[in-house]
Amino acid sequence: MTLCTAFIRRANDTEELVFATDSCLSGGERWHSGVKLFELPRKDCLICFAGETTRTYPLILNLISSIRFDENLSNPNTDISDVLEYLTNLFTTLCNGISGYAPQSFEDALGDFEFMFGGWSWKKSAFQVWKLKYNHELKAFLPNQVNEENMFFAFIGDEIEIAEQLLQEEIAKGGRILARSFDMEPFKVLLQMIRKAEYDSIEGAIQLAKIHPPGVNEFYGVYWPSINGRKTFLGKDVNFENNPAVRFIDPDTCAVTGDELPERIEEPTEEEYGFNAEFVKRCYSEDGFTLKSTITKQEKQTLRRIFKEIAYKQFLEKPINIEQPENAEEV
Repeated sequence: MTLCTAFIRRANDTEELVFATDSCLSGGERWHSGVKLFELPRKDCLICFAGETTRTYPLILNLISSIRFDENLSNPNTDISDVLEYLTNLFTTLCNGISGYAPQSFEDALGDFEFMFGGWSWKKSAFQVWKLKYNHELKAFLPNQVNEENMFFAFIGDEIEIAEQLLQEEIAKGGRILARSFDMEPFKVLLQMIRKAEYDSIEGAIQLAKIHPPGVNEFYGVYWPSINGRKTFLGKDVNFENNPAVRFIDPDTCAVTGDELPERIEEPTEEEYGFNAEFVKRCYSEDGFTLKSTITKQEKQTLRRIFKEIAYKQFLEKPINIEQPENAEEV
């Protein structure tokens, strides 16, 4: 089956909503690279699932198509609470329309599955997450909002009680207690359970995405099974032919790789940096040209772009030595 989590992470002075899941699809056979975390045709929300793929994939594909071609649903001025209402009605209508399942009961034919949907609500000016599951008594999908007092996290899938116990232990390592926001502890619980063979229904590379206020998502690739492993994105290996423009993380430290900046550099010159020389100087103190701790996130991104351009320029200008064969005649 699977294990998915969503939680609020406090990063410096801001909060972000994190979604993470394993990549295992099962149901008579097992796929180790199944997409389980989906971007919808609007940047302020995400959806993932646990359970019957034969049900969840058609429902999610219907939802994606509906939002893409509906001016109201795709409009960012439409709050995600309105998207939730449409989602629950859509899923209810589609499931209640299933036929041809006799002699099974509808409950047996429908199977066991669950969704987690959430994102940034501009009406509430806050993150909101719901679990959604079909209620056979009411014959409808019911959203269950995740907003426990003084905490914000959720798991769906297999071994939930164990996952919550491991989360308690992970929090206790830092001398803390469960609170509204975390660092990456729920992610680390998912990582632990994937790596333990005893939870054989939870496996595959982790899929990860975040939503930043006021409603912009970012998907991440993951080095798998560790920083010394291969690059993966949404459960699949990354190669030169399929190389998504995303940042990658080390699953053990949760650090984003490729974002590092040199702590010290030689004095920037116009010959080497061109018109960017003065900007680079402003980001590094004149005392040995050490990186300033006060530079902004935007300045860091600009520095990375400048350094990449310099490195590429140096690569192009590097002379190529072509050795002549030993028996080559001199001209």
